[in-house]
Amino acid sequence: MGGSPISSRDVKRYYDDNSHIRSSTNASQVFKEQYMRNEFNPAKIKLPREACDSSFTPNSKGIILAEDFTGSMDSFLHSLIKDDFPRLIKQIYDIGSFDPHIMFMGVGDVAAGDKAPLQVTQFEADLRMLEQLQKLYVEHGGGGNNYESYILPWYFAGKHIKMDCWDKRKEKGFLFTFGDEEPTPKLTAHQIKEVFGDNDELETSFITAEDCLEMASEKFNCYHIILPGYYRSHYEEDTINPWRELMGGHVCDLSDHTYLPELVSTILKMYEGISKTDAIAQIQGSEAKKVVSDALKWHEENIEISDNSSAEANMEVF
Repeated sequence: MGGSPISSRDVKRYYDDNSHIRSSTNASQVFKEQYMRNEFNPAKIKLPREACDSSFTPNSKGIILAEDFTGSMDSFLHSLIKDDFPRLIKQIYDIGSFDPHIMFMGVGDVAAGDKAPLQVTQFEADLRMLEQLQKLYVEHGGGGNNYESYILPWYFAGKHIKMDCWDKRKEKGFLFTFGDEEPTPKLTAHQIKEVFGDNDELETSFITAEDCLEMASEKFNCYHIILPGYYRSHYEEDTINPWRELMGGHVCDLSDHTYLPELVSTILKMYEGISKTDAIAQIQGSEAKKVVSDALKWHEENIEISDNSSAEANMEVF
């Protein structure tokens, strides 16, 4: 998928034409679907999701934004689509050194029995990305197990995605998961079949979070951004420590979700050869600089850029 690249004027026009988003006061006024559409259901998708070069986007790069869609995230979801994602899309396109193809994912809780534990849009470079985002089903699910199914996007990215940036240029895409709870410890064979329709025989009855991260990391630079939701606010160490053990410096503890665009664009800039210090210096506003700097406190200062201009980041930071 793809299309011609959008501009900030295109995004503004989209929100002007969909004025109900701007005037909305909660997520339910924006996300009106009452069920998960088959087109976004991984178990119903027969072909890989593709981020491919085109005459409009000859230097495509796949970027996945996977957001927690459970009940505790309602206020964040509303802010994300109303305010944060328009700014984020603009800042990603303003980088200018690659052609973004953006996919959105909605993450639920398969262990709690959610009907829509994972939803995936197409990779798009035009306004269809926002049209599809609005068609995702917000189940308001989740359970009392202290985690949501954040590793489902990793499994899908590792097994069901094709990208020209990787296949042609050996440049990784980017996968950002957002949420306020602990990492999912594992996926059972039953859950994998239920969510993805995969019938592959597993050597064991489950695969771990480490297994899923390793699968996704072959083609993606994976990051988890901890949002200041209920669980993170009440169980700080229980949230942060498991993520740090799992992902090292690729965990960002974001104290103010309104600066999500600045954080994501700063990370992307570091993979384009800009040091962390210089990338943060480019952020507008002292408060935004501080929040992003704090969120990246575990991240290495510089990312080594390989000869073919793709980046490899060290997952361990000490």
